[in-house]
Amino acid sequence: MQSGKIKHWNEDKGYGFIDVDDQSEDVFFHITRVRLSQPVSIGQRVYFNSERNDENQLRATEVTSTSLSLQETLQPQLAKNAPHQNRHNHINNSNSHNNQRRINQKKSSPISRLFSLIAIIALAVYFFGDLSSTFLGDDAQSNTISQSSQSSESATQNVITGDVQIDHTIALIKRGGPYPHPAKDGTTFYNREGRLPAQPSGYYREYTVPTPSVSHRGARRIVTGGNPPAVYYLTVDHYDSFSQLQVR
Repeated sequence: MQSGKIKHWNEDKGYGFIDVDDQSEDVFFHITRVRLSQPVSIGQRVYFNSERNDENQLRATEVTSTSLSLQETLQPQLAKNAPHQNRHNHINNSNSHNNQRRINQKKSSPISRLFSLIAIIALAVYFFGDLSSTFLGDDAQSNTISQSSQSSESATQNVITGDVQIDHTIALIKRGGPYPHPAKDGTTFYNREGRLPAQPSGYYREYTVPTPSVSHRGARRIVTGGNPPAVYYLTVDHYDSFSQLQVR
């Protein structure tokens, strides 16, 4: 079974979408497939099985509040077999190590190791003696240029909204990461609710905007359009509404 949280729920029409753990594509579910001990609500954790329909859309075949773990069935058998397997692996590893040691002893000799060591020392002395000054000079110059570039970038960075988290997320998008949720950030936003202008599949991408004092992803997202992004949208209520940002 897969797991996730209820992302969208339309009680009047009896359908919704599940935000799947470690998967970018959401799963559609209908009330007729729900087997929960309490009413459906947004943010509720569920377990489900799914399959693709004729239109290649993921649909849940069963939605429950518990899961049957395969590990609970296999764990006693694995624990029973573990001592025998560990003993077998230890014997194989020991034999392999002994064989490799005998091969290495046949191939190596004190004289060959001595010549190899002398050659390595001579090469190191020549290399570092000739190029150390150049490397030190280049390194100092590189650090100076890098610090100047970083200072210039920080001084000229535009404040888009005044919200630290939103502006920081926009800066990450422009740089290409790294993102706080790499499994989710940068994935396709499907615009299923139709609240953004219609575009071909793959045109929109979504990114998490951290919410202070919230331990999970929260409800704030930035959705970009185009590659590279040509338009930016902000939603603070988990896709129910959007406002366009003026990003240069």
